[in-house]
Amino acid sequence: MHAGMYDLGDASATVRTTPRRWRWLTDGMDRLPGAVAVALEALGDVLEAAGGRGGDLDSLVAPVVTSLRQLADEHGPRTAVADLLDPADPLVIATEECDRLLSLAARAVCVELASATTAEVVRVAASTGGVPKSALSRVRLGPGGLEGDTQADREHHGRPFQAVCLFSEERLAALAGEGHPVSPGSLGENLLLSGAEWSLFRPGMRLAVGSEVLLELSAYVPPCRTVAGSFLRGRFDRIDPDKHPGWARCYAWVVHGGEVRPGDRVEVFAA
Repeated sequence: MHAGMYDLGDASATVRTTPRRWRWLTDGMDRLPGAVAVALEALGDVLEAAGGRGGDLDSLVAPVVTSLRQLADEHGPRTAVADLLDPADPLVIATEECDRLLSLAARAVCVELASATTAEVVRVAASTGGVPKSALSRVRLGPGGLEGDTQADREHHGRPFQAVCLFSEERLAALAGEGHPVSPGSLGENLLLSGAEWSLFRPGMRLAVGSEVLLELSAYVPPCRTVAGSFLRGRFDRIDPDKHPGWARCYAWVVHGGEVRPGDRVEVFAA
């Protein structure tokens, strides 16, 4: 993670979502492994250095988010952080470290909780904003996600940790079986996978896709009204990660880019 990856809007949202992402990655832990406890302490330190105050992550991030939002209001949310702030600025360090430390902690949890499995890419999709996303025969992935894939709502999407959205073909079929008018691409997924138990996927797992690409699951995807048309009575909370664990889509960072196409084998493992 480095400052060049973020604009001011990205930085604000990255810090703002840190408590929720932390809760998801530690779900199921009776005790925190040593590396996870160290990451939590380090998160507190960098947030305090950036102006955070309080005894928990929610309290610590609030002043930092306020400072970043004030900069975004003054200079515009799409202004690159690297164009405005010195790399040593505590706000820059806090933004970078939130992502880095969350990744470190999630991978440490996965070593204890996750199991290796395999899957297959059955659909690759992108859009210039909104849903459904259209199927592609192949696509290149980079740090920003899929080439040609853009987000209409940059307020809630487009962070580095949201580079790729993944979902399960089996879960999609089950939702259709419940009567929801879902279809491939209607939930905004970039990669639709088949052949693995979706409930086992969690932040910190790494996915080797085809011969080139390496992804790391970063967070679950909170559903929004954009996908309401794919659910009976607009109840898009059917795939809310907190209300229905094991049914949410997943976001991923691109650790190593390359080309992806339908039929690619996916090796899922704890790193």
